[in-house]
Amino acid sequence: MSDIAIDLGTANTLIHVKGKGLVFNEATAIAFDENTNAVISFGNIAAEMVGRTPPSIRVVRPLSTGVVSDFAAARMYLQLAIRQVVRYNRWSPLRVVIGVPSRISGAEFKTFQDALDSTKISKIWAVQEPVAAAIGSGLDFGLPKGCLVIDIGAGTTDLAMLSLGRVVQSRSLRVGAEALTAAFTNYLKNERRINVGDKTAEEFLHAHGQAKLISRATGKINAVDMKTGLPVQSDITAAEVHGAIKEPVSLIVGELRRLLDSVPPDLAADILNEGIHLTGGGSLLKGLPDLLKEQTGLQCNHVEDPLKAVVEGCGVILDDLDAYKFVLESMPDEIRSSSI
Repeated sequence: MSDIAIDLGTANTLIHVKGKGLVFNEATAIAFDENTNAVISFGNIAAEMVGRTPPSIRVVRPLSTGVVSDFAAARMYLQLAIRQVVRYNRWSPLRVVIGVPSRISGAEFKTFQDALDSTKISKIWAVQEPVAAAIGSGLDFGLPKGCLVIDIGAGTTDLAMLSLGRVVQSRSLRVGAEALTAAFTNYLKNERRINVGDKTAEEFLHAHGQAKLISRATGKINAVDMKTGLPVQSDITAAEVHGAIKEPVSLIVGELRRLLDSVPPDLAADILNEGIHLTGGGSLLKGLPDLLKEQTGLQCNHVEDPLKAVVEGCGVILDDLDAYKFVLESMPDEIRSSSI
């Protein structure tokens, strides 16, 4: 049985099987029958049900802000996902490499471990997501110079300054694409008095969201008028969208400034030449590279495949655990004692 690498994300889960590559890329969602608690579906099919289910069906997203919020649902989801991609062999238990947020607490990591706990798994290692993304993107951070990676997922933003193959400094912020969606829906409720589902808001932001106002195009959104209770289609200006998500975006910019201020000056100066490497689905927000450059003076570039960089990096590590042992040991002490 092949070993596996997992990027268990708030929005999506990706699984890499050793020798086969990426074999699973589905939404992190699972649907239960409320009466029997039996699983109805999981992955993309379950995610399509969000906001559209009868009372007898419950759809759960088991992660929130990058950590497990519903342990039972997370464990069931992982069991179903792993069962779909590998065959069980009691004589050859699985070894797993999983990407986790930077600066995750020992208790939070223990929850990841418990969710993965199974007789099918013999060993679990962890690696910080920005480190995995750097490895998966082929970035060379083994030299004595700074390499700055920002991974913006659905639930968290992770920043790491790397040098000599190690993490020099890292920061983690519980703000990601979900926070942008929440800020946007709150704006619509409070200012426009219309109500939209999270999925509708997420799709609208994907098409019209801007971290920096670079387009004045107006978008249409299907909503419910909170005064009449009737469905309506409303025009939302680019300035409204930009203003609605400005606060969570500014938190990411502020965290980047604090990271740069906390690392040795020479390493920070190296980024003038190398720039900032962006990864994760949240980093695809329009205008974000321009905003970060405006606020820091540093060039920002997306890695080759922002959505798959973490799981690809975990897969590279899985292929040669001895060579990348130092990456796993770069986790905080309380995690290292649990994961190695």
